[in-house]
Amino acid sequence: MSFRSLFRSGGWLALVAVIGFQSCEDIPVYDVASTFKIEVSQITEKQGKIELDFLWVIDNSASMSGEQSALSKSFGEFVEKLQKYLANIDIRLAVTTTDAITNAGKFMNSPAKDYPPAAFETMKYACLGNEDCVKKYGKGWECKAYEAKQMYNLNRSINSFCIFRCAADSDCCGEFCFNEECGADQSCLKDKCSDAPNAGCPFDCKQPGGGLSNSGCLRPPDTKDCPSSLPKFLTMNTLDRFKCNALLEPQQSYQANIEQGLKASWLALDPAGPNPDQVKSFLRKDAYLVVVFVTDEDDCSIDTRFASPNFTCNENKDCPGYESGQAVCKTDMHFSQMSGKQIKLCHGIIKKDYYNSCSLLGDFQSLEHHNCSYDLGCKDCSADEDCGYGWYCKSGKCRPYIYGLPNIATFQNPPGTPIHALTPVAEYYSRLRSLKSDPAKVLVATIIGDGIPKGEGSKKDKEEPSLISNKCLEDAKLKKCQEFKKVKEGAPAACIKDPEGEGCEDLFEVKLECIRECYIASKGDPQSPTMAKNTYVCLSPYGQADFGSRYVQLAEMFGPNGRVANLCGEAGIVPALETIAELIIRRVTKICLPMELKKGEELVVTMSKVNKDGSVETTPLVQGDAEEAGDYKVESPTQSCCFPDDKGNCTGTLEAITFTNVLDPEATIEVRYEADTGAAL
Repeated sequence: MSFRSLFRSGGWLALVAVIGFQSCEDIPVYDVASTFKIEVSQITEKQGKIELDFLWVIDNSASMSGEQSALSKSFGEFVEKLQKYLANIDIRLAVTTTDAITNAGKFMNSPAKDYPPAAFETMKYACLGNEDCVKKYGKGWECKAYEAKQMYNLNRSINSFCIFRCAADSDCCGEFCFNEECGADQSCLKDKCSDAPNAGCPFDCKQPGGGLSNSGCLRPPDTKDCPSSLPKFLTMNTLDRFKCNALLEPQQSYQANIEQGLKASWLALDPAGPNPDQVKSFLRKDAYLVVVFVTDEDDCSIDTRFASPNFTCNENKDCPGYESGQAVCKTDMHFSQMSGKQIKLCHGIIKKDYYNSCSLLGDFQSLEHHNCSYDLGCKDCSADEDCGYGWYCKSGKCRPYIYGLPNIATFQNPPGTPIHALTPVAEYYSRLRSLKSDPAKVLVATIIGDGIPKGEGSKKDKEEPSLISNKCLEDAKLKKCQEFKKVKEGAPAACIKDPEGEGCEDLFEVKLECIRECYIASKGDPQSPTMAKNTYVCLSPYGQADFGSRYVQLAEMFGPNGRVANLCGEAGIVPALETIAELIIRRVTKICLPMELKKGEELVVTMSKVNKDGSVETTPLVQGDAEEAGDYKVESPTQSCCFPDDKGNCTGTLEAITFTNVLDPEATIEVRYEADTGAAL
């Protein structure tokens, strides 16, 4: 039996608790080896309380109603699995939004009452007129095509959709769940509805302005049983209320459309930030901090250092229309009292035209207001590699490539948008880790849109092709797509047909990178300004989704403590929650080694399991390193593995074993310190 066969496929396991050994005498010592065994079931019963502080940063834009509903309905199973396999957990849970301007990291405790027309159910489809939608979906469907020159965007994402015009609630259920799948209350019966995302959902027919012309079907928030006000954060006794907290009142203001999830997470948790009281009452000293981002768009955390709170005008250069020397920024002024120029200059708000492509803006580079951030290509370079992703080197300066965001802020146009306006992701990585004396206790997970590499010629590819265009494959500036072409040429036919198949990892990864790169190129294509709004990287059961590139960067910086989950795919958000639960189970539970390895010693780790016939199968486990995942890794000493003295005070930290996969709960782990008999003792 292989090692991986001892793992539960997609299963859940409370592995082994963090073990603090009082002394090395607790471990039997032999001539050339020290050995200890750990039975998973016994250890989980004895482990101490594990505190988990969750911050969920949930996108509250109107496009997220479907994702929020799915999260609300699936969360109970997520918690049940954590409780089942980590029996002694103590959870605190708070929710904030990606609107860092209006909400500014405040914990949200008011569930949504209704959704706006922007949440109407639609079907993404390449249509030119209503007849195309009628032919595809039936009577009552209309085509809505954006004001673009072409049906497809650069990355092959579709520039149009179909919407159903309804006269009554019953029309909606009949369209999305069909006949006998509809209940008497116009809900789609959960055990019958063939359209999984709509299973168990009621529908409302809304007619803003009256009549069919503006009507549409939407799934209202399931908050009828929710109190009007909830606790600022939930505890073990109130976790069931997350089904209410996750359903946020959608916002359609420009503040909500500038989605700044990374900034919002820090505003919510910064002890010296705008919400010190909530931080003090929420964060626990010894708890693990788990930050989860849920969004269908990328992060646009604007760095307000390019704004100038004390900015004054020089009429000829700075702000035409204001007198020379006039103070533009006044700290006591609300947004509603400011002109557009004042907002941009004083608060670093980007132009509305670039809300949908702001993730293409570069990282902030200077503390000065009038600096090279306002001048295209301020960074010196000698090769493309010296420039950021999506930029290339020309005449010794970094410039956005042909599909990059154009220069929209210059010395002559200071109220414009600087091309280096975003807070570097690395800063949020450092800030979140700083919240714990042991940074290993900070975990970050992201549920975002991402590419889906599909097999060429497969049924899925024919229905919704992988979003890579020939133009992207032919463009020499798109490095990842050029690499994909080369890898594909030498790939087995089976991998081209199924990139997710065994042994196809290289092709899968490079195809995913090409999908991402082609998406970014489409976002910034100057040939069609509508592309930024309409381009998407994947279609989820709830609608289209952008690529959350900055969220991916953050999760990857956290290494084994980070996880990226794709909300797209047939099963929707459920497998994303399973991925996050698995991350928590594996990272929170570990084996603390009782002593350091001596010179000439090595660890030998095995796993055994008793079969039904009474026989015992023992499988050696392979230690991984930076290059290979292996079956387990030995991690550097952390405070979560403390070597206590007689009074319980920490006198040192210990190394720990963590496992790559989730183990069978009936297995036993044996750890041996084996010495090289040829080494000097």
